Amino acid sequence: MESTEVYLYARYSTDKKENKKIDRDISAFLNKYNKYVIVKKFTDGPDTDDMGMIGLMNLLRIEMRVKRIIAFSRSNLSQDDIFVMWIEKEFFKYGATVRYIHNEYFATNEMEVFRERIIGAFARYENEKLPNKLAAHREYKAFNSGVKASGNCPLGYRYFGKTSKDKIIIIVKPEAELVRHIYEKYLELKSLGLLKEYCDQNNIMSRRGKRFSRQALYNILVNKFYIGILSYNQYKYIGVKGSARKRAILIQERRIEGSHERIISKEQYDQVTALLEENNKHKND
Repeated sequence: MESTEVYLYARYSTDKKENKKIDRDISAFLNKYNKYVIVKKFTDGPDTDDMGMIGLMNLLRIEMRVKRIIAFSRSNLSQDDIFVMWIEKEFFKYGATVRYIHNEYFATNEMEVFRERIIGAFARYENEKLPNKLAAHREYKAFNSGVKASGNCPLGYRYFGKTSKDKIIIIVKPEAELVRHIYEKYLELKSLGLLKEYCDQNNIMSRRGKRFSRQALYNILVNKFYIGILSYNQYKYIGVKGSARKRAILIQERRIEGSHERIISKEQYDQVTALLEENNKHKND
């Protein structure tokens, strides 16, 4: 018989008699369906500091191997059915399904199907729409403050301020000089390959003390942040057959004027952009 790896979850109460029944029923279930192999057991209860459900959710986010969860019953997850639906939706979102040892169904099959459709709809919404919703919120914050709302600052800048309300972007002078030097050298050498050789020969390193790759240098040369523009893109996420990952398709580009100080002039940026496009054109000819 082919085995199935599962996670096991149970919530215990102060009633020791009830807890023994839960353990007894779980053992009987696993003996009856011996195809299930328990990879890890998660528990919550009043007499333990375990973070069972939280630990299970966190593991599901990073572990794609296990696709099935065994739980005692819906009411054992929570007495609040709305909260149970939210838990099931989280399981579904990360590609896992739950099987209950004691399944408590609604009065009619139609209501049960309706319940499952609601859970599936919310899971799909979060997978497909939430990333763009978060991006829109970051764009709104950036539009009102003129400050990059998330992520790391590019070479030449860093955040200053303890909270998001007083956060500003300041220039790191040595890094800013390096960025200017990279732009000037590219216009002089007219080649990414020669620019990389120049950086290697002169021991010019990145912020993390590593050699610049051609791609890293290219990313610096095309980054509109250096001329004061914040960029926010909206994507549509499409499933890829045979893969748990999704492919992002750009559907809209947004540009916002930032409040941070410019490192590169618009004229110099345009010169570099034109040279990059010309070199790329000859490369593809």
